[in-house]
Order: sequence, then structure tokens, then C-alpha cells
Amino acid sequence: MTSMPCVDHALEQSIPASATLAATIERVCRRIPPLWDLHNYVAVNPFLGFAATPIADAARTIRDGIGAQTLPPIAYFHERWRAGAFGSGDLADAAAHNATDTTTLAAIVLGKHPVPLRISNPRLTLAEAHEQRYGGDWQAIAVRQIGQWCAYAFGGRTAHAPQDLYTEWCADARTDRTMACEGLRGWQSFVGQLPARSIDAIALLLDQHAIAAHEHEAYLYRALGSIYGWASRLRGEAFARGDTDLRAMVDLLAIRVCFDAAIARLAPRDGHPDPRSGTEVVEDEQLRITLQDALERGYTRRLLAALNPPPAQTPVRPNAQAVFCIDVRSEPLRRQLEAQDPGILTHGFAGFFGVSLDWQTEAGSSARCPVLLQPGVRLRAQEEADHSARYQIGAVQRAPAAAFTFVELLGLAYGVGLAADALVRGGAEPSAEYHAPFTLEPDSSGRGIALPTRIEMAAGILAGMSMRNQPLARLLLLCGHASTSANNPHAAGLDCGACGGHGGAINARVAAALLNDTGVRDGLLASGIALPADTWVVAGVHDTTRDTITLLDTADVPASHQTELTQLDAWLTAAGAATRAERAPTLGKPTRPANRLARAFGQRSRDWSEVRPEWALARNAAFIAARRSRTVGVDLGGRAFLHDYDWRQDHDNSVLSLIMNAPMVVASWINLQYFASTVDQHMFGAGTKALHNRVGGHGVVLGNGGDLRSGLAWQSVAAEDGSWYHEPLRLQVIIEAPQQRIDAVLAASPGVADLVFNGWIVLFALEPAGTGVVQRIHAGWVAA
Repeated sequence: MTSMPCVDHALEQSIPASATLAATIERVCRRIPPLWDLHNYVAVNPFLGFAATPIADAARTIRDGIGAQTLPPIAYFHERWRAGAFGSGDLADAAAHNATDTTTLAAIVLGKHPVPLRISNPRLTLAEAHEQRYGGDWQAIAVRQIGQWCAYAFGGRTAHAPQDLYTEWCADARTDRTMACEGLRGWQSFVGQLPARSIDAIALLLDQHAIAAHEHEAYLYRALGSIYGWASRLRGEAFARGDTDLRAMVDLLAIRVCFDAAIARLAPRDGHPDPRSGTEVVEDEQLRITLQDALERGYTRRLLAALNPPPAQTPVRPNAQAVFCIDVRSEPLRRQLEAQDPGILTHGFAGFFGVSLDWQTEAGSSARCPVLLQPGVRLRAQEEADHSARYQIGAVQRAPAAAFTFVELLGLAYGVGLAADALVRGGAEPSAEYHAPFTLEPDSSGRGIALPTRIEMAAGILAGMSMRNQPLARLLLLCGHASTSANNPHAAGLDCGACGGHGGAINARVAAALLNDTGVRDGLLASGIALPADTWVVAGVHDTTRDTITLLDTADVPASHQTELTQLDAWLTAAGAATRAERAPTLGKPTRPANRLARAFGQRSRDWSEVRPEWALARNAAFIAARRSRTVGVDLGGRAFLHDYDWRQDHDNSVLSLIMNAPMVVASWINLQYFASTVDQHMFGAGTKALHNRVGGHGVVLGNGGDLRSGLAWQSVAAEDGSWYHEPLRLQVIIEAPQQRIDAVLAASPGVADLVFNGWIVLFALEPAGTGVVQRIHAGWVAA
């Protein structure tokens, strides 16, 4: 836990014996996950605050605390059993692993035994308690009013929360008659008597309403959880600043507690009682985690059986080589590309390509690296005037009020383009990042990269890709990825998570420039790392919505490599067509000629009314860190994150440590976001896209207000018939490395160990010698 002053710097001086309350408030705030703004949207593990808690225990706390589901209902496991997703052997293994009787478990999954239940008795908010006694809809009223005020207080697209959220709210609430009109007579007088500091207000109202100290945590968690979206947005701002200052979240919690106390004190008491009771009977979470284990064992058993044995041959120089992001959408494309020629070799690496970049344009700066990292390099785009103008137009479109007068302002000139978009005509406009000039040379403002740093970065890139002193092709492609969609607030969520919710083109271009730099190559050679003199590195970008691949900076490719470039482009085109054909049935597209299918995918990406431009990372289930030879030719169904790793080149275990602490953790965030958005769309999802309205650039609400929605839209995880398209499986992590090496990383990385030992991910070691697979559990390694 961080030091107390992160909650309130003057707390101990002003309220005697309040350090305990401050610690409670901090624990409650840290249960809420961060949420990024729409421009930088990235996947977040909604259970981040519970990583140190066993998953079944966390599921109980979350269910009792905020009424949310963490695990699928038992009916779902009935369905998957009937579909043959797992068998009796998987059930028996899961029962043994979780100390459950196999016979009873089998009877439950077959529907021949009563489902074990438990009593849930959550600590209601004061508004809920009032509704229970006198009726009304006060909880929803409070949430709606707070949500509307937060939308106003945050301001436009790039604005942040006011520094003193609680003080500003108090000032506004003293003159706002909305709640009085809702029926809270005396509202303004009540607000006028509140303490000046948020922590004091919480302490006072807890005391006045006789909420006992042992109930503080449960009550405050439920109160903050009722405004989950805005609380998450504030946690996101804190996370971006180092996650040490949670005062804005404390302010929001105080505002919510003030509404609660006002309702309890001022709301009418002449209504009809709500028949709902705080006590509920719910399905036992321990049983559900056992069934979840059985379902995942069925999936992993089939996956492990499909992997290749270790290779016997010595690596030879490939005809072409391509590095893709580990994103699950790269897997089908890699497989189809390798099918074009036996001499093609692909690799998987985090899509920021080891370049933690602060990318600066006239539109502002953005971090192009995983949110767990901080940018280490600053580069400035040397943009053309039309790109700046395009940004200014986009900024006007996104402004909440100006958007309504936008077309009128620009008149007929813009109307022609608007009509073309509405009719889904014309092509997608390439991103400015595909060709914006930049330089690696340092300047006086601190931008650029000094040569020693370039050499160090290049060595790290090669090590991370397990390419040090390996045979490299004459042409090596670094292929980032991006997406194309129209009228989509969550468009950034379809882009590269490793690039902070942006496309990976600029990272690929910078990494290619580093590896082509003659000074860098000389420096690498001096440190014992030899890149073939005739290897040229070219950047590219994979549009995951259309499965097209664009090669970048091709004018810089030497004439000596033009034949290889032409051939690579042809192979990529064919691979893209094959990938579209593979994906078409999942999107409801009939079989049709390649050119018509490409046109259909292009139209889909530009259709304003399309709620599902692509499935993105839905159905993700596995993370495999191994040599490509273990997975080459294996159809993984677009469900696996594939990271190249060769433990024989990782002499100090540093690469494995990096993989398990960064890409693996990011993949688990993605996995659990999809998991939670499927299992409990109401709490952890964003609802239907058909009702989304933007709140500046901060997020979306459903309809005309309410809480900010976090997580994924319903259309991102469910099919058109309403059934779950995403299969909620925890991330199955398979690492090709000796067990003791993996154990060394776990011993040195408590956060990663929490994910493994508390059941948030499932970890396997793929024996390098091909002797078998073992699973890591608390007591050690067991046969998988």
C-alpha cells in the first residue's frame, strides 16, 4: 500500500484517529480499475485491484460488494458440456485440483444434482435502503446527476478532472435546484453545511448515519461502485500520473456519499416499499471456478496436442522474414503468409517493437507504448499543412456542441464528402503516420535519439525477438497494425494495445530506421552482434479490419532489394485475401471471389451504421512464448497471442522476465476485459453501440446520460442472436523454457506471481526438450 498522504495530505492533522478511515478509502479506490480516454483507449483488467486475492474469493467480494458477476453462471457450463467443449477427464482433473467430489461435480454439470448456493447479504447504500422502505428510484437519480455533473466538470475532448473536484461540486450544488425538483427539499441547505474537505465529509456522514467502522469498507465500495465508470476514469488519470495520488477519486466518493446521505435524510417517505430484499441466494463461486477450470482444461488439452515437437534441423536463411505484433489477429495472417512459400518465416513481438515512443504532432503528444511502460524517446512529426487542417476538422467534429453546427459551418463543400461517406463510397484515407517525416537525430529540445541509445535500443529489439546473430533474410518486415472503422467511439480499442491504443505504423517505422542506421550497425558489430550487411528492414502496417498490408517507406528500399520487395508485396496480398476468406464466415459474409470479398470488407470498415466492423480480439484464450517452430503450420483459430522466445539465447533470463512482466500481463488485461465484458455486460461492459453517446473524449454513456460505461460493447463479445461469441476463458500461458527459469521470474515478480497463484491466469511450461508439458500451481509443477 502507498503512503497515506496520497489520499489527503493534511488528513492526520485535521481528523483524530482517521488514518484507519483513510486506509479503508484507499483500499476501496484501488478496487476500481483505470479507464483511458477514447483517443488512447486500451484494454484494462477490471479485476486489477483484486490480483492479490484468489479468484473465487474475489468473485464473492465483487458480487456482495457491487452486485457484479466475475464468473459465468452454471447454466453456461451446462451448455458448453453439451457442446463437447470439455470431457469427463477434464472434469475429473478439475475436481481433483479444486478438492471437489468428481461424482457430485459431474451430476451438477449434467443437471442431475441441485446447484450449491450461498447467501449473499450485501451492505446497501443509503439510497437503496430508502428505496427498500419507501420506494422510488433514488439510486438511479443520484448516479444520473453525478454522471451529468462529471461530464460538465471534465469539459472537452482533452480536458482533465478539476484539481479539487469536491470543492467545485459543492459550489455548483449550492445553486443547483435539480435535486430539490426531484423531491429533496432542503438540498441546498444540506450542501451548504458540508465540511470543506472531502475526507471530512465522508467521515462526518458515516458517523451521522451510524455506519459502523467494520461496515465502512463494504459501504464505501458499494457507493463508489455505483458510479463505476467515472470512478474508473479518475483512476485512469491517477494511473497515468504514477497511481499515487487518488484524491480525485476520494472527492468523487465524497460526492456520492453526500447524495446518499441527502436521500436518506430528505427524500419523501410516503411511497410504497420496494419488495426487493438485500439478502440474495447466489450460485457458489467455488463450484463455478471448478467448472471454469474444467472448461479451460478441455481447450488447453486440444491446444497442447496440436503443438509441434522441437525442431531437429539447423536454421537456414529465410527467403523473407516478417515480425508481427503478438495480437491474436496476427496469427491467421502469419499462418497464411507462411503458406505462400516454405522459405517464409514469421515472428511475434509486442507491436511497439521495443520503441517506447512519445509521438508529437500538431494535435498533441501521445504515448506509443504499453500503459505499463513510460515513453523513453521523444520524436516530432514533420507534418504537412493539410494534415494539420484535417486534425482541426476532426477536433471540431468531436466537440460536444460544435458537432451540431459543423456541417452548416463548412457548407456544401463538406456535404459532398458526407454524402459519399453515408453511401460508403471512396477509399479509406491512409493515416498521416504512414508517411510523416521524422528524424532520429537529437535536437536542442530533447527530441531524437542519441547514437549510443540507438545502439542499445537496437540490441534490445533483436534480443527481444530472439534474433541476435541468427540468419536473417535479405528483406525483414516489421509489421505493426491498425484498424479502420467509421462512427465508432471505441475505434482506438481496435488498434494496437501495445502502442497505447494507437496504430503501430510509426513504431514500426522508427524501429526499422534504427536497424537500418549504419552507425547503429557498426555499434552492434562492435558489441558482438552482427546484422547481415545485405539485410534491409522495411516497415509495414496490417489493417486488421480489412486484412490489407501496406508497406511503408518503400522509396528508401535499395534498388538491390526491389525484387524481394515486389515478391513480398505479392505474398502479403495473397495472404491478406486468404485471411479475409477465413474470417468471412465469422462476420456473416458468404463465400465469394477474392476481389468482391475485399470490396465488402472495405465497405464494412467505412459503414457508419456498422456495429461490428471486426471481432477484434474476441475469443482470445492463449499466450504462447516459444520458438515459432513449435506453432508453425498449426491453426490456432486467431485465439493465441504468439511471442517468439528462444530460451537458449536468453542467458541471463532478462528476456523471459520482460515477457512475463510486460506482454504477458498486457495480454492478461485484454483477456480479462473480454472475459468480464461477456460475463457481466451491465457492470463491466459498455452496453449496445446503438445507444452510445460520446462524453467529449472521455467515454460513452447509454442514451442521454447516466454513468460512464467502461469495458467492451455488447456487439464486441456477442453474436447477432444474443449468444456469447467470446468464450470466457482465462489466459492459458504456455512458455517454452525450463521450469526453474520460470520459477526465477515468479520469485522476482510478486505481481506476476499473484496472477498465477491466485488463478487469474493459468501457466504451463513447454519442456524445451519435448518431454512434456507441466502446469504451475502453488505446490509446484504438476503434469498437465
